[in-house]
Amino acid sequence: MRGTARSAADDPTLTELCPHAPPTVAAPSGSRCEECDSTWNLRLCAECGHVGCCESQAGHARAHALGAEHPVIYQLPLAPSSFVWCYAEDRYLG
Repeated sequence: MRGTARSAADDPTLTELCPHAPPTVAAPSGSRCEECDSTWNLRLCAECGHVGCCESQAGHARAHALGAEHPVIYQLPLAPSSFVWCYAEDRYLG
């Protein structure tokens, strides 16, 4: 998935903006929320590739990010316009 979304490897300003941003984005574990099987409004854990649903649903991506201490998530599908969020900083990175 590298190169299809903004990552620290493609854009070093992500790590300059946030020390939590990993140097590369992990490949998604699948195309559905790992917990509830949803295919809508998915988020990708940048650290390990966990795919979870957004907070407007059951919030499995947020639960994973906080529980695993992997604070940076990407909006799926990965695209140049996808946002990047850091839960530790409570802000968008891009």
